This record gives sequence, structure tokens and C-alpha cells, in this order.
Amino acid sequence: MAWRPTEYLLEGELDNTVPGKVTGWMRFAGMKDRVTFDLRGDFHRDIRGAKIRLTHAYAGAERTAASEMKGFCRHQTGKAGDITAGLPPKDYVGYPYIEWYGDGNDRVVIELDASQVKVIGSPIPALESFPISREAQMRNMGDFLSRVAQGVGIPRQNAICVGEPAPATERSSTALQIKGMELLPKGVREVLPALYSQEKLGGKAVVHVKYFTPDGSWTWWATEFDGEDTFFGLVDGNFKELGYFSLSELREACGPMGLPIERDLHWRPQTLQEIAPEMFEKAKDGGEQ
Repeated sequence: MAWRPTEYLLEGELDNTVPGKVTGWMRFAGMKDRVTFDLRGDFHRDIRGAKIRLTHAYAGAERTAASEMKGFCRHQTGKAGDITAGLPPKDYVGYPYIEWYGDGNDRVVIELDASQVKVIGSPIPALESFPISREAQMRNMGDFLSRVAQGVGIPRQNAICVGEPAPATERSSTALQIKGMELLPKGVREVLPALYSQEKLGGKAVVHVKYFTPDGSWTWWATEFDGEDTFFGLVDGNFKELGYFSLSELREACGPMGLPIERDLHWRPQTLQEIAPEMFEKAKDGGEQ
């Protein structure tokens, strides 16, 4: 199962002061107890040997959080993935990214803003340690995607990933479930303009939310929403075009490896012509779109 529970994180602390171990805890909306950690591995060099304190606010309904977090293990064991605050030296990404491969929940990713992470203690000087092995991380991802492929019925010989196959008894007992993120939380829903409210703006219409396939190339940028299920915006699949798409379809769709559609957590509003200037060149010159 793949998880992205950033929306429901309340607070937490992870500790890498013991080499080769990541311990700590997190609290999530919808869960009464703390989630504790005992992972094998290390932070990236920017925070290795230190602790990190995480803070996040959840403004949604407790019932929604409880439903989304159902099945999330209260004690996370397994392997640390890429865990960084995005500080120099930036061996991976330039923002806080917390990933692990749990024995019970498989791959879990939490992405935050820099203001939501505080480093406690002094990390080991970067020159005194090696970067996280990309080869090892590729193996971790390969193992995960291999299980995903098998879980959704893709023959191993047709999968584009390379990893250790899941035990036959595990594969035959139940299909692997892929748990997606909340695509339209209350905060995003409230800022989306009503359907047709930006239709006269052309390329100057503002995109408020972006969706994408993490294992594919499709992208959806929404400028308007009808309040129930229908978006209008820019769709980039086989080619770019303006049109309608639905929330229900995004929730049900998945990429070629079976991964669910995701919302870009770091998206900042942009106009359509900033995203696809080639589609609005005539409009800039005074012609029709």
C-alpha cells in the first residue's frame, strides 16, 4: 500500500542521533494514539545525526481523517527512505521530504514546507559522511513498484521496475491496495472559482490546483469547479487541451503502474498562459485563442 498522509499530520519528531537508526513519533488526525518509529537507515547529510521536529495543521473533519488513516500502523518498522530537510548539501530535493518503506504500510511519503521542520541538535558535518546511496534507494523503489505491479495484476515480465517479488502466499491472499491522497481538501475547494467564472479571461485564468500521475505523464490543471464533481482547466495527456474533467474520475484513475492520481502539494497559483504559453500566443497578439 502506498500512503501520502501529509494532510493529516499534526506533529512529530524523528531522531537519527544513533547511526543506522531512525526512531521517533508522529501524531495524525483521525488516530487516537501516536505512531512510533523504529527504522533502519539514516537521514540525508543535511540533518544526519540530529533530530527533526515536524509541525502541520489539519483543518478538515475528524471523521474524514479517521477514514483516510484507517489501516495505518501505529508502530512503523522497516527501512528509512529519503529523509531530508532540504538544506545544504542538497543531495536530493530542496524542501523537507520524509519517506520510509514500512513493513506494514509499504511506501510512505510526507512533504512539508521549510517552515514546518525544525532541526534539533547539530548534524554530522557533511564532509564526514557519504550521501545516501541512490543505488540502494532505487532498489527500495524497485521492490515497492514490483509489489505494486504484481498487486494490480501486471505480469512481472511486463513491469518496468526491478525488485524482489513478493512471496506467492502474500500475492495470492489479496490484491495490493493503493491508498491515494485527499485530492480536494476543504482549503483547496474553498479557493477554486465557480464553473464559468473565469471563461472570459482566456490565458489569464488562474490555475489553483494541479493533479498528476506519479508514474506517468498525464497532468490536470484546474481553474474552476462546480462545487460537486466537475472541473474545467488544462489537460496534458497525449496533447494539451482545455476541457472538463471530474473529481470522481481522478479518484478512480491510476497510472500505468497502478499508482493513484496525486495533487501537487507545492503548487502556487499560475495563469494558463504561464503554464502553456504556446496555446495563447494568438490571444496575446489580439487574435482568437
